[in-house]
Amino acid sequence: MKKLVFLCSCFLMLSCQEAKTVEEAVKLSPTAEAIKQYKVTFEWQNGYESWSKVPTTDDYHMSAPLIGLEATGAAEIEEIIFGFVNENELKQELVDIVEMGSYVTCFLKLTTKTGEVIDGVEVFKLDKEGRVEKIWAL
Repeated sequence: MKKLVFLCSCFLMLSCQEAKTVEEAVKLSPTAEAIKQYKVTFEWQNGYESWSKVPTTDDYHMSAPLIGLEATGAAEIEEIIFGFVNENELKQELVDIVEMGSYVTCFLKLTTKTGEVIDGVEVFKLDKEGRVEKIWAL
């Protein structure tokens, strides 16, 4: 019985150490953290203002093929993408965020002003300096 208790104790200790290692492995880069913060605090009324705190390249590009939107650079992103967001009073709920290499993926629940709920995914491609250079809204 003492051996069984000892083995269970060892297993628990090893399991806890492994869980800590996995938790440490899911830490996000500063840019992914900035994207996460933007998504968590998102309000459609000041969406671009919040987004502008995320590091981007000068000519970053966003494509939202399902709704036919595409824009390059901060001015177009603000006008076209955030124009759509404002027009539809789009609300976003971050379900999960995953970072793998130079890609950050956000899983979202989107709600329009009419109450339509859409499952969405946004993929952010980061450059070598960790700035967003490409976004796909799917």
